[in-house]
Amino acid sequence: MRVQIFFLWVLCGLCNQVMAQEEVVIDTLDASLVEQAASLVEDVIDFVTIEKGRTTLSLYPMAGFSPRTGFIIGVMPVWRIRPRLNESSDFYRPTTIAPSAKISTKGMYEFDFDVQAFTANRWMFISKFQYMFLPDEFYGIGNQQKDPPFSRYDINRIAFKTDVLKGISASWFLGLRLDVNYDDFTDVEGELLNPSIPGFGGGWANGIGPALAYDNRDDQLYPTKGWFVMCSSAIYDGFMGSDYAFTSTSLDVRKFVSLHADVSILGFQAMVNATTGDVPFYKLSSIGGNRMLRGIAHPYRYMDRHSWFVQAEWRRHIWWRLGTALFTGTGKVMPEFMQTPFSDLHWVAGAGVRFKVLPDEGLNFRVDFGVSNHGDNGVYFTLREAF
Repeated sequence: MRVQIFFLWVLCGLCNQVMAQEEVVIDTLDASLVEQAASLVEDVIDFVTIEKGRTTLSLYPMAGFSPRTGFIIGVMPVWRIRPRLNESSDFYRPTTIAPSAKISTKGMYEFDFDVQAFTANRWMFISKFQYMFLPDEFYGIGNQQKDPPFSRYDINRIAFKTDVLKGISASWFLGLRLDVNYDDFTDVEGELLNPSIPGFGGGWANGIGPALAYDNRDDQLYPTKGWFVMCSSAIYDGFMGSDYAFTSTSLDVRKFVSLHADVSILGFQAMVNATTGDVPFYKLSSIGGNRMLRGIAHPYRYMDRHSWFVQAEWRRHIWWRLGTALFTGTGKVMPEFMQTPFSDLHWVAGAGVRFKVLPDEGLNFRVDFGVSNHGDNGVYFTLREAF
């Protein structure tokens, strides 16, 4: 009996060793396949990337989906320019130029030219040019839940927005905001969008005004610590060629905290926007889209004269070029400034995946999915962090 037990014990030990070896082999094969896949992706990225001196030029395909646009395909070159060493500046601020061209299954076509530029003598340019044609929906004005029928219409839009600021120190910047927009709306269907809605006739909405920023983040694209505060106001009037006379003022406050050797990061943002005057509906304050409350897919589903929202995001690097994020936020729009600000709030939560476009820089291509407490949801494929 003891001999049988001994041989049974030896047999079990041999089986465990064989199973352990098989697990090692399987793990090795899995790791090998993952490494080969990562190596293949690196080879493809190297093939579409050109590096010369301080500049890097990469060409990336784009794909995505949203209820507003349908499935999207496109192409996006990314031009990255590293600054020369400058002892007068405490922070590393590379320039990023990212044009893109996109089409969608719902008939959208769009061209963007996105620039974040910084010069050695502390000039900051944050600019975006957009041309877009999009069959869209109008959900009405207000913070209430929206029920069909909605109005359908086609948008032809040309827009250019830029903040031009001069650094008066390593962290303080002072300058101007310029906002130029031309909108043409055609094929309007439904009664919700009608001539009584300000902006129904489209036209020019052009404004200019002061901007003040404080920025001591350690990186402008993927900060791990520091503050960013931007306060700006623009006056839209006839002297700028605007068909509408109104003002728009915003305060944007962001804080970043490193939790674990810059691998795990917490980000917070609070933003307030206020408008007064003859505001066209497409320039009202809103809380949705791919950079604000990301559980609300359509950026203009909830819009009114004033808005506020707060959001928080946890970001973590996982492996190689991959990272992840969890986010949540809340806010609302209001006809009067801070009218019952904490009632009927929209809450969102979601998660995302990050892919580092350049191995030594914090420029990420991100995929986010968010949901809201009112049944909205959104999927976003875009460049750069939400905030």
